[in-house]
Formats: sequence, C-alpha cells, structure tokens
Amino acid sequence: MAPTHCCKVDRVRAEHGITPPARFDGGLDSYLVARWTGEGETDPVGLRTLSEWFNKQVLKTVYRDHGRSESSVRLDSDYEALRGNDIPEHKLAELHSELADDGIDGEALTGQFIGKSTLSRHLKDCLDATKDTPASETEWEIDRVRVATNTYRTHLESALQSLGNKDRISDVEAAELQVQSYLSCPECPTRVTVEQAYEQGYVCADHRDD
Repeated sequence: MAPTHCCKVDRVRAEHGITPPARFDGGLDSYLVARWTGEGETDPVGLRTLSEWFNKQVLKTVYRDHGRSESSVRLDSDYEALRGNDIPEHKLAELHSELADDGIDGEALTGQFIGKSTLSRHLKDCLDATKDTPASETEWEIDRVRVATNTYRTHLESALQSLGNKDRISDVEAAELQVQSYLSCPECPTRVTVEQAYEQGYVCADHRDD
C-alpha cells in the first residue's frame, strides 16, 4: 500500500529525503515551524525564504544523485533560471539541455518545487502552526528601494526614448530594459537583488554572519 502524505510538502520531502540542517535537533517539520515562527534562538523568516530553502534542498539532492555540481553559486543561479526569474527563454532552454545531458528532467524537477501558498497550508493546516505578526511592524525600507528603482527606471526610459529619436541607439524602443539593484558577497561570486536579500535575510548563504 502506497504511503499517505498530508500534502505536497510532505510528499516531496519523503521522495527526496529532505532533512533540516545538522545543527538542528529535530525533524524537518519542527525546523520549518521554528524558522517560520522564530522559536528558540532563531529570528522568524517569511514563507518565501522558507520555500526557497526547501526548493534548493530538492535541487541539491537531485544534483547530488546525478553527479552534478551542487555548489551554492550553481544552485542559486540554476534555481533562479528554473523559476523563470528574468531569464531569457534561450538561457532556460540551454539549462534544460544541460540538465538532460546529466539525466535530469528539468520540467519534472521544477514541478517538485513548492510555492509560498503550498508551504503556508502545510504549516497552518497540516502542522497547526501559528505566527504572530506585530501590528507595528513596517517595511518602509524595502518600499523605498522599490520607489527608487521605479524612479530610476522612469528616468532611464525617458533618456533612452530621446536617444532613439535622435538615432543614437538603433531600435532602442524594441529593447527590454532591466533595472535591478544587486548586492555582492565580498567572499565569493554570489550576487542577489536587494529584494531577494531582503526576503531571505542574507546575501550569501555560505558567508552569512550567523
């Protein structure tokens, strides 16, 4: 008789043998609840941070099983590509081709990833976990980053339109403008957007100050 799982999170965990970090004394569910609620000596983290951590563990396990490099830089870049985050289609196709060469079905792998809503249901419905959010908690800093980015984009678009009208940049109106602010790890090539660093609480998992 096939085992019964409470939800996708439990099924994927069992399929890939996902476990918490060795320093954590407990099972995966206990770890997810502790990270989300901030139990013990950990600061609470958001659902996006937790779901990305879970998904990268899936990716890491699959890569290890197929003899593919599982460095943090490779995992971060491939994960962003597989999630389709600002990645051109031809780049994603190249990654899928590389994965196929290593015996990995990229689409099937992506289907194993969980989203914030899936993790939320697992925590709240399957594990009966709750999290208190202070009413006074604000996020003005990240809002300011977004406003600054949008303002910068507006100025750039205006300048580029003018350059196009003057024929200084051919076909500039058809080009895709990408505006992002990045933070780079001082110890390795890891680079993430400010918003990604905000969501996960660090720039580089390997060189974070715990």
